Amino acid sequence: MTKKSQTDPFLSFANRDNNEVQLATGALLIAQSEYGELNIEDYLHQLDEMADVVRERIQETTSPEQHIAELNRYLFQEKGFTGNTDNYYALGNNFLNFVLDKKTGIPITLGIVYIEVGRRAGLPLVGVNFPGHFLVRYQREHLDILLDVFENGSFMCEDSLQAKLQEALGDSASLESHMLTEATDKEILARILRNLTRAYTLLENYEKALIAAERITWLLPNIAADYRLLGYLHYKNHTYSESIAAFETYLRLAGTPPDTSAVERNIQHLQKLLSRLN
Repeated sequence: MTKKSQTDPFLSFANRDNNEVQLATGALLIAQSEYGELNIEDYLHQLDEMADVVRERIQETTSPEQHIAELNRYLFQEKGFTGNTDNYYALGNNFLNFVLDKKTGIPITLGIVYIEVGRRAGLPLVGVNFPGHFLVRYQREHLDILLDVFENGSFMCEDSLQAKLQEALGDSASLESHMLTEATDKEILARILRNLTRAYTLLENYEKALIAAERITWLLPNIAADYRLLGYLHYKNHTYSESIAAFETYLRLAGTPPDTSAVERNIQHLQKLLSRLN
């Protein structure tokens, strides 16, 4: 970890227990790296105000279908939130403030708006890190309703899930139960950061890619693959000691992965670079 990382406000946020992490706050902290003047409290207040409207409309019913219908009507018809089909891969789609301002986004950021407004209104909503397409679940005992907020909160049956999976992974992909498990708020935030890591890497902005990648490991410190990417990004940023540490952590967590020899060669190369600098 670099000295700059130690002063990152996201570090103390990521170190909280899962039940102390607020999804919207984390998403706005992520966005603050791109929008330095962003006022987090202003955007949280927007979510609170939207939730007040929804809470008032659903208070007379206990029907999950009616709860969902009212939330959908308010967010997608009245407020005008919609999937950004014209510019899906635009960087701004990953930032919650952008989505709240522009009323358009990708499944995960629209999902955060949906979950946070719904939760504040008292609805049992959770995220699902479905492959290639984030989903939301209305979850009660003996009742699970999967929703695609990119398609205005439409219900997802098994056939539509299978079709969405094949769209993301190919025709041979098969729907498995683990793909539909509840994602913790930390896992949802890590998915946003993975999007940003890819986007910044493609833009060759390795400094911002490194910030995003390091934040993932703060949220989820035991996922081996994240450290392999972190090692590469430290190398691109010429922070060689940190690169070695990340690659070593990858090998420790992964056991004996197929790329062990390649990673060990990377470590040896980095050690030679450090010896020359010293």
